[in-house]
Amino acid sequence: MTKAKLPEAPIPESHVGILENALLAVVSTISYKDGLISTNPVGFDWDGDYVRISTLKSRVKYRNLLSNAQITFCAVDPTMGTRYIEIRGYAEISEDPEKALAKKVAGRMGGKGWTPEMDGPGAERVIIKIVPTQVSTPTLYGGQLDQRAAKFAESQKPSAP
Repeated sequence: MTKAKLPEAPIPESHVGILENALLAVVSTISYKDGLISTNPVGFDWDGDYVRISTLKSRVKYRNLLSNAQITFCAVDPTMGTRYIEIRGYAEISEDPEKALAKKVAGRMGGKGWTPEMDGPGAERVIIKIVPTQVSTPTLYGGQLDQRAAKFAESQKPSAP
């Protein structure tokens, strides 16, 4: 990967709702051990400008990004399964000693699943900010599958008395 920074790509307004409403996404990084792609589900935060992820310094994802800052993020629209946003770019990593982002992400997901104690003693958290250089926002099959699914769901509703 070149060390030159590519220009940032904008996040289309048409897909911001996915970032505001999806609870989970997947991120892919390049393995520091063998150069293969490593993909993991993650909770995330959309701050209005960037996608941010909280992780531990002990995680492979962190070590991968120290070796190669390239990262891909993909979130599926929770209301339309064939609509998604893929963000390719590079990671900027910063310290999060107060674990503020992890608390915020846990709050988005119901707030009861994670506590700082779960990280273990001495665990160090960081914030991964994804700087987008390429953004894709397709709708698979022109949304036809979603239209069929909506019709089926409607047909399953009980009839009014």
